[in-house]
Amino acid sequence: MLITPPPVCAYRWGDRDIEVGRSPQRTAEHTALYAEKARFVADELGIPYVDLWSGFLQEAGWNGKTPLLGSTYAPKSAEMGRLLRDGLHFTKEGNELCFRLVALKIVETWLEFHPEKISPQVPMWDMEEDILGMVREIAEREE
Repeated sequence: MLITPPPVCAYRWGDRDIEVGRSPQRTAEHTALYAEKARFVADELGIPYVDLWSGFLQEAGWNGKTPLLGSTYAPKSAEMGRLLRDGLHFTKEGNELCFRLVALKIVETWLEFHPEKISPQVPMWDMEEDILGMVREIAEREE
């Protein structure tokens, strides 16, 4: 499975670049091209992909008809800031969105990996068994 890059907020990431003494390095437009090429490669190879770029922009409310969110040609977006803490790295909400998009693609693509169809290979955290004890037992067997 291939995952496209998410969008970049050039305002926030550019501020970071300026803070460390360099001119802004990443643009929303360049990242859009990268995401487009990633989708093209996935289609050419016939592999499933998760389109984080589109998913993040849709979540932020971009409709494709206005200037690209995250671009310096558009107003600074509070919604992009809600998803990307510094213009590039995910916030808690951004991580949750990424997880949802990846999990959805897995379930859509590989039905056998639906959470209800797989059994855990290790004890779940809420089981009464002592997981640390199990780890010690495994380590002792390997000695």
